[in-house]
Amino acid sequence: MIKYKDIQARTRTLKSNFTKQIEIRLKKISPITNPKFFGDSYIGGSESRLEYLSIKVPKVRTLFVDQKIQNLNLSDIENLWFESNIYEVKSLALMWLEKQTTEFLLKNIKKIFLWANEIDNWALSDGYSGILAKLFEADQKKLLPTYKKWNKHKNSWLRRISLVGLFYYSRCRKIQPRFNLAISMIKPHLSANEYYLQKGVGWSLRECYNVYPTETTDFITKNLSAIHSDAWYAASEKMPLALKNKLVLKRREYRKNK
Repeated sequence: MIKYKDIQARTRTLKSNFTKQIEIRLKKISPITNPKFFGDSYIGGSESRLEYLSIKVPKVRTLFVDQKIQNLNLSDIENLWFESNIYEVKSLALMWLEKQTTEFLLKNIKKIFLWANEIDNWALSDGYSGILAKLFEADQKKLLPTYKKWNKHKNSWLRRISLVGLFYYSRCRKIQPRFNLAISMIKPHLSANEYYLQKGVGWSLRECYNVYPTETTDFITKNLSAIHSDAWYAASEKMPLALKNKLVLKRREYRKNK
């Protein structure tokens, strides 16, 4: 059983037999051979500390079923998540988390929050954010204090999760975050330097626009020169073409006048 207070100091040399077994099984699966989709570059952005086996997601899901991972308990899954340094093993743990009920996840939310410290790539970040967005919809008061703490954290992945975890995909939400809340989380990061954080900013503005088009258009227009180019494509993706083109021209004018 993981001791949560020592979680940052836990080494990956002391692995459970189950974690070792899963790693062995995964390493026997044939990887993707297309160099464009090597995990360390495509998913890890050549910055992640994880090992990437570059295995197709359907094959990972097949192992999830074959090993009956869905029948394991939280303690077993925590071992997979915290002990292994392999991306695909952590993906299996997230697959398990996705299968759990909202009630179960909220009951164990303090433990699940600790998972965030292991994230250093967009794929795990998005998967984890999707789970948290479902929980945020169910009980905003329970998650919001942590979101606000992460929103100011030095770890850019935690900041990204605090944004993407608001809506994830707004079409999946019956109860949406308030506009003022979402914008208060997004605005401090308009000038952030981190590429994946900027992608999160753009994604969050897009989803905010899907729910609050008038208010979000007004915000984007007023902050047009501050929105980073890495965030712009996603932020403007769902806008009508005429409006998007108009704003693009204004952005060009701002650059000329700098």
